[in-house]
Amino acid sequence: MDLILVIYHLYFLIQQVLENAGYIPSNTEKYPLGGIVSAIENAFHATPLLVCSKGSVEELHLCFYKDFKSRDCVVGSRSLNDMVSSKRSCPLYVSLTAYVSLGLDGVKTTLSLDA
Repeated sequence: MDLILVIYHLYFLIQQVLENAGYIPSNTEKYPLGGIVSAIENAFHATPLLVCSKGSVEELHLCFYKDFKSRDCVVGSRSLNDMVSSKRSCPLYVSLTAYVSLGLDGVKTTLSLDA
């Protein structure tokens, strides 16, 4: 399978998993970090690595073996708390930012989990 197609599929699958668990992008709503991690763990049977900035999830890493089977994103002997919060960069409650960009016609467009 083409790697670009796998990444594209995973992107939308992660969006669907989070949305189905009730985690919708919002610039004001805060969600429990543990709930977001649990939603991903339940769907992929592996623990993700999250990177936060200013109380918002900036990156969500999923790790895989070469055969595309999911695996925990564990590096060294870090604890689960360090692994999940990327050296404690994530608070206990985080936002999933709804990004707003200016379209070509100057109209604001909001990007969210909806495909």
